[in-house]
Amino acid sequence: MRPFRGERAFTDEVITPEVSLTIPAVLAAFTIISEDISSLPLLLYAQRGKNKFRAYDNPYYRLLKDQPNEEHSSMVFREIMLGHLLGWGNFYGQLITDKRGTVQEIYPLRPDKMEVTRVKGEKVYAYNTVDGRKRVFLKDEILHIPAFSFDGMIGYSRIAMMRNAIGLARAAENFGSKFFKNDARPGVALKSKKKLTPDGIQMLRESFMEVYSGQENRWKVGVLEEDMDLVTIGLPPEDAQFIETQNWTITQFARGFRIPLFMLGMTEGSSNWGSGIDSQEQWYVAHTLRPWTTRIEESLNLQILLPDERRDYFFEHLFADLLRGDLSTRYEAYVKAINNGIMNPNEARSRENMNPYAGGDLYTRPANMVPVTGNNTASTDPTATNALEPLWKEAVNRVVKRELNDLQGAVKRFLVKGNLDEYQKWCGKFYSVDHVEFMSNQFQPLIEAQDNLFGVGLDLEEVVNKYLTSRLSVLDGMDVDELNNTMDAWQKTLPTELLERIITAVHEEMVYE
Repeated sequence: MRPFRGERAFTDEVITPEVSLTIPAVLAAFTIISEDISSLPLLLYAQRGKNKFRAYDNPYYRLLKDQPNEEHSSMVFREIMLGHLLGWGNFYGQLITDKRGTVQEIYPLRPDKMEVTRVKGEKVYAYNTVDGRKRVFLKDEILHIPAFSFDGMIGYSRIAMMRNAIGLARAAENFGSKFFKNDARPGVALKSKKKLTPDGIQMLRESFMEVYSGQENRWKVGVLEEDMDLVTIGLPPEDAQFIETQNWTITQFARGFRIPLFMLGMTEGSSNWGSGIDSQEQWYVAHTLRPWTTRIEESLNLQILLPDERRDYFFEHLFADLLRGDLSTRYEAYVKAINNGIMNPNEARSRENMNPYAGGDLYTRPANMVPVTGNNTASTDPTATNALEPLWKEAVNRVVKRELNDLQGAVKRFLVKGNLDEYQKWCGKFYSVDHVEFMSNQFQPLIEAQDNLFGVGLDLEEVVNKYLTSRLSVLDGMDVDELNNTMDAWQKTLPTELLERIITAVHEEMVYE
């Protein structure tokens, strides 16, 4: 299938993505969507049970978060991606892989130079290079993200679909430019009582235009020859509507790109929509940005990750910063989340780029929200935990000691030497694999004993994952001094906090029983 290289509008002008960007409203739509999405962190996560972790140890984590190739940063690369999707309806990226098939780099390719066909059921991509040659790529060599289409081969260009609105907007701007070049004055005619020859008419027209047309001549005093009259030609009503025409085309572009009008500079009616601008911003995130980010994420999952990797890993944009709201609103939300056990204080502090404090990793909730048994009385018999508490303490101390020793070693080996990438890879593997296994080995015998003696089970996976998730969220972004101070505090507080997590989880199991 041939790519979109421009189509003729009703105004008889060929409209291309480059031409469309000369319209301010189209340029605004492109930059708003592309900059908003490309500025969001695009992260690779590892799925572990019910929880997810940032996959620092996976090479794809840095590929799209920091630098997809030698020439482009992550934001520049993804800005190009969105520009291609909005302009041509397709993004094509050449995948550079190593011998094992792992993607090392991704280079963007111009969509208007790519032709897509299907050979024996497989997509084949033919790219017209700068030197006029045609290079053929197989499906596994290209990252292809199509926009909306009916067949899935290539996406439809929004510029092609809106070419008539773009042509009309260009025609209105062209009319306005000529109108104001003539000082925004209507046309005039010179009326002579004498009959003039064709040459005389031409000379009179040229001399009058040279002296009196344009902004620089607007205040000159006109002098007409004898037997000459100046007749004003009124501006036709349809020509006087070009400003309204421009406003109408802006609303068309807002519909086409699905952007609230206030983002394109038109605020009429914005306060009547929901609760005003704030509601429109939320609508914009949900209905404009989210479909694009989902399309990108699913394409990356399908075309970058191998089938067995897709079971455990996935790409996802982080919208937290875009949805932060004002300071007062955020703090009110944090209070509700902390009071209801959804977040702990250190997780809230991490969202605000603040350091954790000792004891801030505990989850709390109101006493009246504790689940109750069928007879409406909470079952809180402490026998199950009291009997095994000394053994739980020993196991917890071993877990914390091992964690802090290994973490201190990693800080010295990697972070002190400035090797942030290796440190983050170590954290990702340690907190998603190594320490999970160690904690399971320490706690599993106690869980089985507790179940056999008292009939009280415990979801080990949930306890471990919650604990490790909170650790990673606190450690993320700390420098060496902050880490050392945090580890000093953890030596005193972490055993108690982890033990309280376990006791709380046991009590919850008892209540549900």
